Amino acid sequence: MNWFDSELGESLVVFEQKVIEKYLDQKFGYYALQLGEHKSNFIKNVRIKHQIIVSGKEKNVDLDAEWLPFSFDSIDLILCLHVFEKAVDPKKLMDELFRVTISGGYIILCGFNPISFAGLRKTVKFDNFFPWNGSFLSISKAQNMLKESGFTLRESKLEHYQPMFFDSKSSINDKLEKIGNRWLPLFGNIYFLVAEKVTVSKIPKKQKWNKLKQRKAVATKSYD
Repeated sequence: MNWFDSELGESLVVFEQKVIEKYLDQKFGYYALQLGEHKSNFIKNVRIKHQIIVSGKEKNVDLDAEWLPFSFDSIDLILCLHVFEKAVDPKKLMDELFRVTISGGYIILCGFNPISFAGLRKTVKFDNFFPWNGSFLSISKAQNMLKESGFTLRESKLEHYQPMFFDSKSSINDKLEKIGNRWLPLFGNIYFLVAEKVTVSKIPKKQKWNKLKQRKAVATKSYD
């Protein structure tokens, strides 16, 4: 079962897409990769010609996120939609994402916050299917993993302060969003992280050679 196909799940997908579109606005390059089980194509309007999708109607490749079939420094943009909730080895996955991202490329990570209504739903074992049977990484742990793998964190944000216990569709309550953003900023259901792969090439410094001063030979003893 894909919970994101439920009424509440679809509502959350729409919310996530609106937030992520802001992060995608200025991104460009040659190759973009969208990972996750969302059926919507979040990267269709991005200014990147080649788009790789792993789910939904526009799916064009089958792969294992922890063993990406791409060469080093080959992907300009990677969008991870609740991928770490399903990861067997989160550290391996993060290292793999860093490996395939080009220098100057970006990763956008969207995940559930364990300290939230979503985290509470998972804790009380409300459901036993994805994503509620997965592992929720805290935003701080996700940030640390990004940095440890070599990424440079550019933006981080917690969003969506709606109750998530029933799967019937409900409109976003603007009052709850305002209250959450102002008074409970750490308890958003979803976090968004934007990180860049910044690599500094080490150019060897040109060796400076000191010119040897020419010495004049001075005779200290006369010979017949």
